[in-house]
Amino acid sequence: MERDLPILGNVVNFLVVAIVFLIVLAITFKITLKNYNVKTSKIKFYGLFLGMDNRSILAFSLVTLNYIFLIWCVATFSGLNIYYVFIMIVFMIGADIAIKDYNRITIDLIYAMINMLAIFVTSRLYDYLVNTYQTIYLLILLGFVTIFVFLYFTYITFKLLNNIVLKEENLKKKNYKKL
Repeated sequence: MERDLPILGNVVNFLVVAIVFLIVLAITFKITLKNYNVKTSKIKFYGLFLGMDNRSILAFSLVTLNYIFLIWCVATFSGLNIYYVFIMIVFMIGADIAIKDYNRITIDLIYAMINMLAIFVTSRLYDYLVNTYQTIYLLILLGFVTIFVFLYFTYITFKLLNNIVLKEENLKKKNYKKL
């Protein structure tokens, strides 16, 4: 139990970071979109949510929270543990269950395993750099791996969000393209 307290403390830190991020995002949307009329505006991102039902918005939110969590795990080099695996799987499976897309659960579990592997590799590389062998080349390698992982997480997140939009019944009649 004592061993789990720092891990749970990290999860609480993530929740604080996620809440702050979402508040900043909400304020940014509020400020930037207050002068726009959805019917005449060319901003389709905001209008996208108006056509979604609550289940799709929940799935969209779970995928977004999963992305924030993955970025946080890599940025803090906190490593991988059973709690983080559980959180990632709950976010991924929860999004599929919310939109009733049970066929994607297997694919999303594969994505989750790849995400876990990416977090594990970056944390091991960081631990090796800090504790064993300090060199500029390893630091550069860690930087490139971290950038690649961020780009991979971003790609997968946009792919999952696109799948949610394509699954939405109200938006099928509009011309949204598959990614």
